[in-house]
Amino acid sequence: MDSSFTPIEQMLKFRASRQKTFPYQEILLTRLCMHMQGKLLENRNKMLKAQGINETLFMALITLESQENHSIQPSELSCALGSSRTNATRIADELEKRGWIERRESDNDRRCLHLQLTEKGKDFLDEVLPPQHSCLHMLWSSLDEQEKSQLETITRKLLLRLDQMEADETVLEAVR
Repeated sequence: MDSSFTPIEQMLKFRASRQKTFPYQEILLTRLCMHMQGKLLENRNKMLKAQGINETLFMALITLESQENHSIQPSELSCALGSSRTNATRIADELEKRGWIERRESDNDRRCLHLQLTEKGKDFLDEVLPPQHSCLHMLWSSLDEQEKSQLETITRKLLLRLDQMEADETVLEAVR
């Protein structure tokens, strides 16, 4: 059975046959990673939608759940999610509307607000996490432990290189 990547691979092979300097393997690996990331995201979004939540709200709940007292300041949530403070406020509004968090004043500083995970929020996570873990296990069971470890090592190595290229502005220099 052909994969959803087959048409892209065929197109790349055709390009490589017409252009001797075409960096086939590098482009193939890049496109393969991008295609897989898209498929992972699509699969995850379907699962989350079936559970009545989106990725942003889910990650906000997980962030709160991972805090010592299941509590975080809105600015810290914004930073953890990589979103603006305005967007973090919208996220908090939606979580509060669903009863998954409460806004509370800090015991130490009344000017300081905390977002507190509620029992209803904890119960929701307890309900949605097992099916998610099951789906992840099903996906990654196609690799043995050594393959998973190799993929992690390779992925981390490439991520470090991307971080390095970004810091050095290598990409900008290459296109000038």
